[in-house]
Amino acid sequence: MSRFYRFLVSVSWALGVLSLIVGVVFRLVPALSVKTTFTPRGGIILAGALFLCALATRAIERSGPAGS
Repeated sequence: MSRFYRFLVSVSWALGVLSLIVGVVFRLVPALSVKTTFTPRGGIILAGALFLCALATRAIERSGPAGS
């Protein structure tokens, strides 16, 4: 289970960074966001949610099994 938590943290973290980069690029180059349905604000909100997911998963991983 610990391996799954580490995998989930790394995937959430990587997708959060990717979403943050895409959001900033779309903010700096508005012509790109016209061609897609992805908005800069949505990218930054998604990045925040993914970073919170990574933090929560790391906290669950460190808490150990229930009842200990």
